[in-house]
Amino acid sequence: MDSPRFVRIECNVPLKWRPLIHITEGLGFLDSAEDLSVSIVVPTKNSMRTIRQCLKATRDQSYPCFIVVVDNFSTDETASIAREYADRVIAAGPERSAQRNIGAGAFLTDVVGFIDSDMVLSRSVVEEVVQNIRVGHVAVVVPEWTSGNGYWARVRAYERSLYAGAAQNEAARFFATEAFEQAGGFDLNLTGPEDWDLDIRVRLIGTVGRTNADIEHMEGDVTFLGACRKKGYYGLGLARFAKKHGSQSINLAIDRPYFRKPSLLINRWGPGLVLLKLGEGTAVIVSALRASIRGNPRLKMGNGHSGS
Repeated sequence: MDSPRFVRIECNVPLKWRPLIHITEGLGFLDSAEDLSVSIVVPTKNSMRTIRQCLKATRDQSYPCFIVVVDNFSTDETASIAREYADRVIAAGPERSAQRNIGAGAFLTDVVGFIDSDMVLSRSVVEEVVQNIRVGHVAVVVPEWTSGNGYWARVRAYERSLYAGAAQNEAARFFATEAFEQAGGFDLNLTGPEDWDLDIRVRLIGTVGRTNADIEHMEGDVTFLGACRKKGYYGLGLARFAKKHGSQSINLAIDRPYFRKPSLLINRWGPGLVLLKLGEGTAVIVSALRASIRGNPRLKMGNGHSGS
C-alpha cells in the first residue's frame, strides 16, 4: 500500500481518533483472513534515549503488528528514529491520552495496544495477546518489570515485582478494538492515571486476560527527587481520577501488597520504598493543592470520555 509513513497534524489540542487506513483482506500482511490484525501505539516526546530499543523490539515480534508513533513535537531525533521502524508517524499533542486516541485510529485493526516509549516487549507479547483475545477476553494485561540505574531504580523494581499477578495492581495495555471504542477510549482530561481509568471501564464490558510474556520498563537513571517530580506532574490527573471514581480510586491507592503484608518491607529495599511512597504522595498533594488554589480548569470534571 503506497501511503506516507509520516503524517503531520498541525495542532496541539485534543483530537478524536480518526481512521486513516482500513486493514482489509488481501494485503499480504497476515497469513489468513482468520488472523487478527494488531496495531501498537507509542506516544513520544523527546524520547531519543529509548525509542530505538522500544520500536526494534516491537518490530521483531513473533506475531506481526503495525506500529504507530504519535510524537508530541519532539525537539530531538525521536521522530527521525521512529520513521526507521514505524508504519506511521504522526505529530500531535498535547498529552499522552490524546496521542493514544489519535494513534488508535491510524489503522483499523482488530486489536490495539499501547506502550510507552521506554518499554521493550518480549518477543511473544503480541502473539500471546492475540491468543487471549481469541478466547474471548476484551483486554489483556502484560506484566512489567523495571530496569534502571542506581538505588532508587532498584527500589522501583522491587515495588513493581510486588504487583506481579495482582489484578488490582495491573492495568490492561491491549484491547479488542471494539471494546476500546465501546469504552470511549482514553479520557482526554487525565494524564497519569488514564490507564487505570480505561481499565476500570473496559472491565465493565468483559473479562481481562494476562500474558506470560512481559515488558521491560527502562527507567534509566532514577533519583528520589526525579521520581517525586514525575509523580507530582501527574498530581492533577490523579486528583481528577479521584473525583471521577470516588471510593474506587481510594481502594486502588491503598490496595498494595506491602499494606496487607508489612513484612515485605523488611529488607534492603523496604525503607527506600516507604520513603519513595511518602515523597511521591507529598508531591501529588502539593500539586493538587496548587492547582486548586489557582483554580486550574483541569480539576473540573468533564464527560470523562474522549470518544463520545
